[in-house]
Amino acid sequence: MKKFTLVVALMLVSVFAFAQKPVKFGVYVGYAIPMGNMGQGDEIQTSGVNAFKGLDNYALMSKTGDQGYAGMGFNLGFDVTYSLPVEGLGVFGGVDFFYNTNSSNITDALDSWGKVWVVTTPFASEYNFSAPNFMNIPILFGVNYQHNFNNIVGIFGEAAVGPNFRLISQGKETFKYIGAADEEITYTYDSATTFGFKVGAGVMMWDKMSIVLDFYSLGSAKITGKCKDNVTGLEDDFKGKNSISASELVVRVGYHF
Repeated sequence: MKKFTLVVALMLVSVFAFAQKPVKFGVYVGYAIPMGNMGQGDEIQTSGVNAFKGLDNYALMSKTGDQGYAGMGFNLGFDVTYSLPVEGLGVFGGVDFFYNTNSSNITDALDSWGKVWVVTTPFASEYNFSAPNFMNIPILFGVNYQHNFNNIVGIFGEAAVGPNFRLISQGKETFKYIGAADEEITYTYDSATTFGFKVGAGVMMWDKMSIVLDFYSLGSAKITGKCKDNVTGLEDDFKGKNSISASELVVRVGYHF
C-alpha cells in the first residue's frame, strides 16, 4: 500500500501543476466483466476443512490452479486530461477501482458441500462460509484523441499503461458443532503489484457525457497468503503454483468537467 500511496501522491502533484493549463477532469462508473482465466471456472474442488487453502487461483478453488472464478463486478474511475497543442490530442492519468465478487460456481458448490458435511459428520450442526472478493486498483497514464463531428457528438480513443495493485479480501469457513466450540478457519491473502494497460474507445456527448468501452489487462501474479484455525491455533502459509491474470472488459459512463 505504500507504493499505491506514493503513486497517488505523485498524480495529485501533477494535477496541481497543470491547474492553470487546459485541463479536463472525468469521473466514471461502469460494469466490469472479468476476462481470460480470471473469469473462468467450471470445475470446483472442495475438501471440507481448508477448502480454500493451498489451491492457486483467486478463490483458491480450481483443480487446475489456472482459473479465477471471479464474478461480475463494478468499476469507479477518475482521470485528468491535459490538452496538447495538436487539436484533439491529449495526455491523461487516471485511477480506477475494480470490485469483483465470486461466481456462483464457487458459492453453489460450497453451499452444497456444507449441506452434505452437516448430514455426514457426527455432532455437526451448521457450515457457513464467506468467499474472498477481488479488488484491483490500476493507476494508468497514457494518451487520448477526440474528434468532434459537431457541438453535440464526438468520438475518442485512449490507451494507457501503469501499475496495478491487486487486493483480495479475507475468506472464512465456520464449522458449528453440537456441544463443542465453533471452528473458524480464516484465509488472509497478500497484496500484489503488477503492470497493466488499457485500450478503449467511446462516444462524447456535448463534450460532457461519455459512453466508453475499455479493455483492461492488469498483469498476473501468484496467490499467496496465510491460513489460520482458531481451534488448533495452527497457522500455515500457502502459495499458488500458477499465476492468474486480472483482465476486465468495462462498459462505463462518465461526466467530464
